Amino acid sequence: MNDPNQAVPRGCEVLVVGAGPTGLSAALALAAQGVRVAIVDEAPTRHREARASAVHARTLELLAPYGVADRIAAYANPVHEVRFFNGDGQQIMHRTLEAIDSQYPALQNVQQWRTEALLEDQLLARGVEVERGARFLSLTQDDVGVEVTLATPHGNRALRAAFVVAADGGHSAVRHALGLHMQGTDYPERWIAGELEVAEGATATESVVLFDADRVSLQFPLDHGRLFFATLKEDELPGQSHGSVAPEEVARIYRAGFGRHALLGADIRAIPWSSLFVMHQCTLPTYHFGRIFLSGDAAHLCSAAGGNGMNGGIGDATNLAWRIAAHLRLGARASILDGYSVDRHEHFEHVNASSDATHRLLAAHDPTCFKVDAPRGIRATLARVLTHAPTGPSPATRDLGETSFVLARDEALVSHLASHSASLTAIRAGMRVPPLADCSVGFGAPRPWCALFDAFHWTLLLAVPSRDAIRAKDVEALDSLAVSRLRGRVRTVVAAADAFAWNAPRPTVYLVRPDGIVAYCEDCAPGGIPSGARLSVWLDRFFPAADSIR
Repeated sequence: MNDPNQAVPRGCEVLVVGAGPTGLSAALALAAQGVRVAIVDEAPTRHREARASAVHARTLELLAPYGVADRIAAYANPVHEVRFFNGDGQQIMHRTLEAIDSQYPALQNVQQWRTEALLEDQLLARGVEVERGARFLSLTQDDVGVEVTLATPHGNRALRAAFVVAADGGHSAVRHALGLHMQGTDYPERWIAGELEVAEGATATESVVLFDADRVSLQFPLDHGRLFFATLKEDELPGQSHGSVAPEEVARIYRAGFGRHALLGADIRAIPWSSLFVMHQCTLPTYHFGRIFLSGDAAHLCSAAGGNGMNGGIGDATNLAWRIAAHLRLGARASILDGYSVDRHEHFEHVNASSDATHRLLAAHDPTCFKVDAPRGIRATLARVLTHAPTGPSPATRDLGETSFVLARDEALVSHLASHSASLTAIRAGMRVPPLADCSVGFGAPRPWCALFDAFHWTLLLAVPSRDAIRAKDVEALDSLAVSRLRGRVRTVVAAADAFAWNAPRPTVYLVRPDGIVAYCEDCAPGGIPSGARLSVWLDRFFPAADSIR
């Protein structure tokens, strides 16, 4: 492939279109990895709407190295419990969200505008400013870059970049310019939503679902408020399915539902944001078109049940960023970019199935589904959503925090090599390294993975039974190989503790991507050390020697 920097101006290697959570995260992750990035947005100013409020543990794990995750968590309301009520105000089910294998709670709520503001703060601190009032018009791409035309207050302007990331939402202008159409369906229900500012009181930490005979209503905690959703009846706002709605209509529906029950309703002081919408489940067949990548709502849409939209977009952004950085900065072959669509399609299929099951349960607004004689399919959904595991967090809570997903389909990039057929490593290639896993060598205090993870380096993690089991000469071959192929952007860590326990009694070498996913895993016989020969073969597929031609 030709030099990706050819004909690309000094100011921009990657253009991000759209400054929502997905676009801001993509720009931030790229800038942090040394990529020259520009970001534009059609809106002249940042919005002040609640929109997507759910922030999952995995999302904060990915954002933690950029200095924004703890700031988001400081403003957020963690959700400790979900309670379900029937129309008479009787609690029919509840579940507690347990702590999971993360430094963050499974689910927290914060207004989307605040998440965007915190992301933009960090991006600006890295010298990248969002260009607002710049509307995408058209693009053309060739072998070395993409030419984009923007409409600005000062007239049309052309901008050239090596790659374009389309993060411009469900009505993506970039997607339309490419002639692409999502495949999927719309849900039949119309929804009304609003951010409710309520009277001062104790901080809410629970989400509440109310099953009335003719609608389902949900409220989620926000700082000094609630985020409210409800299905509309056929005779309510006929002919309207999207766009803004009068705050008085939101208040009326809230008071007719939650407001009827003293323990569930709140005293509404203001409604700064309200909306009508229909939910969808649809996706593009691929998210990668030459030098153009689609992310977030521009690439896929799923039900809001579970809050996977914004979180999925941020996951798209961080997955794509390290791949582009590997290609532009580490000399990785262009084939490393192909796995983006594979990885993120796998993720979408997982969250869409979960969101769809939860959506159908809620939209039925039928409290009888909680009875023992409910249909088998509903009982199975409830068993997963509401039942605790015998030990540790339930699968549903880990799913909610997005810490249970395994990337299994990007077989070109993830590789598990076992010296013994009986070996089945607890942490395999394609899996996320648990942030709380102890990666120490048995001396001093425990060293959790989250203290090592920086979203910049690749990590060569050599897991051995004890530090005494390895010598400098054993490390040298692996370390030198990784440093040379990854151009120094790699850390070599010798660990015992949890890292060794995953595959005991066999020493194992793991190569971890900058997003915390194991890309390569190789074990050997007890008492041995992987030689690096097979790792060299694997690395050569993506990271040729510096003097090789890509």
